[in-house]
Amino acid sequence: MRKVEQFSWAVCAVLIASTLLPAARAQAGEDIFGYVYTTDMMPKGKFELEQWTTDREGQAHGFFHHIDMNTELEYGVTNNFQVGIYANYMYADEYHNSVRGLTEGIEIPWYHNPNNRYTAGRFDGFSLELMYRFLNPFLDPVGLAVYVEPEYGYYEQGVEYRVIVQKNYLDDMLVLAGNIWVEPEREQNSNLVDPITDNSPPDGSWSDATYAEIDLGASYRFRPNWSIGIEGRNHNEFRGYSLAQSQQDHAAFFLGPNIHYATEKWYATFTVLRQLGAMTYVQDQSDEVYRGLLYGDEHAAWDGIRLKVGVPF
Repeated sequence: MRKVEQFSWAVCAVLIASTLLPAARAQAGEDIFGYVYTTDMMPKGKFELEQWTTDREGQAHGFFHHIDMNTELEYGVTNNFQVGIYANYMYADEYHNSVRGLTEGIEIPWYHNPNNRYTAGRFDGFSLELMYRFLNPFLDPVGLAVYVEPEYGYYEQGVEYRVIVQKNYLDDMLVLAGNIWVEPEREQNSNLVDPITDNSPPDGSWSDATYAEIDLGASYRFRPNWSIGIEGRNHNEFRGYSLAQSQQDHAAFFLGPNIHYATEKWYATFTVLRQLGAMTYVQDQSDEVYRGLLYGDEHAAWDGIRLKVGVPF
């Protein structure tokens, strides 16, 4: 906890100092946030290769280390329409991580013995990105875009729908962005034991869920090529294909800093999000809470630590 407090004070010091330093305008297409999407897009006829690495660390007990990786190729069809394709894969090393001290949870197959360590790497499938911008924040009072992402994977199959809003200030040095997104999906159950019945899910069974989230971010370019910011997420899960409050499982909250570096040839963004806590609405979710944080088959304490590297060409 002391290290986290020292890190927070260091971030505050950098933010204060940044107001005294010169800044430069963002380049088109670069991702200045780890989780929050902006309306910046690739120019017409340009490509970008982007690599995401997202590490989720720490659950209730034992050892928990889960890495999701995405390799994406984006293309600017027009200056306001962008397409992309992702290849998704993962690596996990987990042992006695759950609230019950068992090896169970996030994407661990139903057949895995929860008394044993789980270590695996796996290719998970593909995602398609379609993004259209209606308003450009560099030309209009506000930026506005819509985003659709169908996903077909080994554990998850669904479609994400996202609305993106962006507002720039101080000659584009300060960027504020907000996203609202919803994703109905079908997902394969993990080996997470039902704490009420003490039963594992049926062999290879699937369930339907709907995720809804509000993401907010602020980023300030405090000197040429460098930006620093903060991001927050409010993540909600509902049972079935519904957004009715009666079907809600939980709401979880995450907050953390980011730092971004960019040149004309490449850029990198590093974001660290910490789970602040959660609200649960059904008993099986309440049973996955330990010391105020929600774990289960979805969340970690550090959820997550994300590095993005992009190369336009």
